[in-house]
This record gives sequence, structure tokens and C-alpha cells, in this order.
Amino acid sequence: MQRDRRRDPYPWTWEVPLAVTLATLFVIVIGIQLGRSVANLLAGAGWTWPDANAGAFPSPIGTAFWTSLPGVLGGNAEAGLPTPVPGDLAGRGLVWASLALTELSLLAATIWAGVWAYQRWGPGRMRGMATAAEAEKLLGVTRLRKVAGIVRPDIYGKHAAAAAAPMQRTPGDHTEQPGPQLGHGLSPWLLDGRRTKEER
Repeated sequence: MQRDRRRDPYPWTWEVPLAVTLATLFVIVIGIQLGRSVANLLAGAGWTWPDANAGAFPSPIGTAFWTSLPGVLGGNAEAGLPTPVPGDLAGRGLVWASLALTELSLLAATIWAGVWAYQRWGPGRMRGMATAAEAEKLLGVTRLRKVAGIVRPDIYGKHAAAAAAPMQRTPGDHTEQPGPQLGHGLSPWLLDGRRTKEER
């Protein structure tokens, strides 16, 4: 049954691989600029970012964000930065090391997010199943202790302590305590057909 519910009747088309490819490329490009900024920060030049007002079409990212990519990949920590450039920029080796570490970190985070999204919304996801947190919320020990008086009123109810108290008898007391009554709580039409021990 679960195998049938996991089957995806809709085939994957070109949109999903294209979206994954574009998102991965954008993460790589962002990683290049972040790696250069981290390298300059470590070198003591402060946080640097490409000039957003450079180019014919100013934008939040800016043309310099794209045109400076070859220079940054070549180890130039100054490429695309707004003028005047702060001093003590990172050297070529520090830029490359920072680029490598930043790209590895971003790619690892992207792969983790992709795997999580695939398991959560992909065709192999478990449908109709509660998560561990939902199961704990409804069936966990905390909730069972909270509703113990409703689930087992004979043990955890308001009158359970009084009922559980031992009966005190004196040494000469042999009186019988009333036990459960036979037929107590039954409908009258059931009681009419019953015969007591004395009638037998």
C-alpha cells in the first residue's frame, strides 16, 4: 500500500532540472563574491562588495558583480570594488583559499537543503504519516502524563487517592464489605430474565 502511495504519476520534465541548475550556478557565483569579501575582511580591509552603481543599468547587484568575476577568480581582490579601494587588500593566495572554503561550505549547505526538500516534498516522501514531533506532541510521555486522569481515572483521577487508601479494620471486625452487585447497571429487560441463585 505504501509503495502505491509513493508512486508519482507525473513524470519529471525539464523545468525541475533547469531550476536546480540555475540555483546551483547562482550559489556558485554568490560564493565567489562572498569568498573575496571574506578574504578582504581577514586581511584587514573590512567587508567589501562590488559597486552596485557601476554600469549602464544600476541594480541591487550591479554590473560590477558580474564583470568582476574573472578578476576575482584570478586572485584579484580589488576587481569591481567601488573607488577609492581600501588598503591592505587580500593577496592572491588568501583569495583563492577563501574562495575554496566558501564554495565548499555553500555547496554542502545547498546539497543538504536539496536532500531535505526532496525527502519532504519529492516523489519518495511518506504521505499521510505524522512527523516525529507531531507524534510526540499527541502520543508522547508529556501528553500522556497531562491527560492521565482522563485515560486512567482509577489510578490518576481525583478520587483515586481516596479509593486506594487501605481499609482500617479492628482485630474483631468480621463484617463483610459490600462487593460489586450482580446485574448493577443493566437494562430492566435484561434483569427480568435473570434468575438468582435462590430461584435455581
